[in-house]
Amino acid sequence: MKSILGLGLAILFCGVSDKAIAGKRTPDNFHVNADVVLVNASVLDGHDRPVRGLTRNDFQIFENKVKQNIAYFSEEETPLSLAVIFDVSGSMQGKMAGMRSALDAVLQSANTQDEFSLITFADQPAVAASWTQNPEQIQSRLLQASAHGQTSLLDALETGLATMKHASNARRAMLIFSDGGYNHSRATERELMRSLAESGVQIYAVDTIEPLVFRQLSPEEVIGPDLLERLSDQAGGRYFQVNGQRELAATAEQISRELRSQYVIGYVPAGDAKDGRFHPVRVQVARKEGMRKISVFSRPGYRASGD
Repeated sequence: MKSILGLGLAILFCGVSDKAIAGKRTPDNFHVNADVVLVNASVLDGHDRPVRGLTRNDFQIFENKVKQNIAYFSEEETPLSLAVIFDVSGSMQGKMAGMRSALDAVLQSANTQDEFSLITFADQPAVAASWTQNPEQIQSRLLQASAHGQTSLLDALETGLATMKHASNARRAMLIFSDGGYNHSRATERELMRSLAESGVQIYAVDTIEPLVFRQLSPEEVIGPDLLERLSDQAGGRYFQVNGQRELAATAEQISRELRSQYVIGYVPAGDAKDGRFHPVRVQVARKEGMRKISVFSRPGYRASGD
């Protein structure tokens, strides 16, 4: 049996007909004889509101610029495994209370089958809370943290990806609360980007840096937003830069909506799906009548297994 290649979602297919794949629900276990790529896509209108009710015929998907036949399509909400990556380094002094409030808003929107883990990082990352379906455990552990030390952001994300291997749900994402300024990581950005391309894990990132105070920041903090945006783009999520508690609350609500308002599109790629190379993928949506603007967010591709 060949593997499933997930972009933001990995589902193991076992013993079902093509008709079942085309339906709205996927069985828990079934086998197919070909690699299936599954892509999570968020579709937003001009006001950053999720666009719901689209059908298979509204989407086109391309791999290496070649249009693919859509074999699976769903708009159903599925259980989520969310790893929270929370910066507790010295640069977060004065920001942590607001970040905790924003995280609380995200956790309050959780479904009963969702699960969460917490990774905090300063000089080095630490798994502060293993996978749990109780959001209160995440906040309780976070209340014990205080801002100190340097910033091992890239190492924390590598730890998050390792933690994801033990997640229970097929749908997986990481949510970063940080200013993005890393100065104490062993991992490199290039290594992390490769790991992200192989993982199928989405990334959403939030920071509260204010452009007016750039001159007071370290060089690492100045370039931090660009890093967070690159990571989010690579992982098919979004980066939010906010100013003040009101914007934080609105951003938390936006992230909650997007995490739970996505489309899953599946196709069987032509050619060798285990060549070890990066395969660029692009999702397009036909603009419906009356819509002024549509934005589509999905992973830019996947790195195939070399097996």
